Order: sequence, then structure tokens, then C-alpha cells
Amino acid sequence: MKKPIILILFIFSFFSGFSQGEQQAPATDSIFNVKLWTKYPGYVITRNNDTIRGYLMLKNLVNNQDKVLFYNNRNDEKYTRKYKPKDLKAYKTGPRFYESFKFKPPSTYSANDARTWHFLLKVIDGPFKVYKWFYETKERSESRVKVDEEHPLNTKVDLSFSEKDLEYHTYGLTPSGEFVDFNSMKMLTNFKKNMSKLVADNPQLAAKIKNKEKGYHYYDVEKIIREYNKWYIQNHPGK
Repeated sequence: MKKPIILILFIFSFFSGFSQGEQQAPATDSIFNVKLWTKYPGYVITRNNDTIRGYLMLKNLVNNQDKVLFYNNRNDEKYTRKYKPKDLKAYKTGPRFYESFKFKPPSTYSANDARTWHFLLKVIDGPFKVYKWFYETKERSESRVKVDEEHPLNTKVDLSFSEKDLEYHTYGLTPSGEFVDFNSMKMLTNFKKNMSKLVADNPQLAAKIKNKEKGYHYYDVEKIIREYNKWYIQNHPGK
């Protein structure tokens, strides 16, 4: 039932100036079936490739992208250390695994043109990895904050948070290490050309994309990458 909705949303954004290629966050994947603001067992991987195990606070899909709180023990009230994306290569809390990347956030989130460090949630592992970066629209964020201009201390913030209503952008990391923005204008305007190049070492798959066969369009990108990964593992044993 989700695919027709996602397709409609994509078509709307595509013909409305190719804004950002926004999609609604999936709600059925196991990595989304979690309890928010909860300490889960996990680990951090430092820049020196050291793995430190403990408990990490799983806040929500937005807040966990910019920092993570690490606890030595589940019952500790005070966190042991706070890590930012520039401090780590990756971390895992419960079923969610994040990796650190430096990239330019979508313009709908920030007007800053600089590339900054963020944690991205890995949603597909394998030779060709897929990540998602989540954000709350300005309209939704403002609706949760009621500012009292005359009496700032009376400002009210609705702390309730529904992950399923978030927007997200999709990124990829190819086997050769190329970082791909699937929401870029280049990918949106000529998906068949650019995506087929990314999987060119699999000629049959590349041809399906070039020929716009059913199931090989922009909104099928995760399916395409899963198919590519299966082929890659079969044809590159040991890698």
C-alpha cells in the first residue's frame, strides 16, 4: 500500500520544480520498530577503529543524526560521553546502525552551503550501501513550538514525536567508495543514465534501467541496489 503513495508524492515533487525528491519515511521496516528515548545496547567505532561497547540513547531519527549519548551501564542517569559525527566512524544502538559522513544537508533543512558532518542511518548493507537522512519540515517544527514573544519563558514546546511523518533523503556508497546523492538534480532529471552508470559492471541490470523496464525506475532504487548486491556477491566471491 505504501508504493502508490510514494509514487504519487514523487510525481508531485518531480513536476513541481524538482524540489528535493522528498519521500515519506517507511514505517514497517524492523529498524523502525523501536522505543524512542531509550538506552539500547550497542557500540561506537572511533576514528582509530576502536570498538567501545556499552549503552547508547536512541532518541529519534532526527536527533540521533547529530550526536549520540554513550553510557557505560544501562541504569546510569548521567551519560559517560557525548559523541558527535566528527568523533566517530560509526555507532550502533539497538537495531539502528549509523555511519558518519560529511555532506551538504538539503536546502529545505539548512541554507548553509557548507558540507558538515552527520550520522546517516544505514538501511541496506552490502557492496552498495544505502543510507537515509531524516528531517522535520519547517512547518512541522514550527507547529511544535509556540513562542511567546512578550514572555519567552512561557514558550511551549510539544515534545511528542512521530517518526513516520518525517521526510528523508536517500544516499548511497558504491563498492568503489563513491558517495551518491539520490535526491540530486542530476539523479532526478536523468535517473536511467546516471543509475545505469553506477551499476555498469552488471550489464543486464544496467540495460533494465536504461530501458525503463517495470521495477527499474527512480522510486525502485532500493530494489535495484538489493538486486545489484546479490549479483555482486555472487560474482565477486571473497570481496
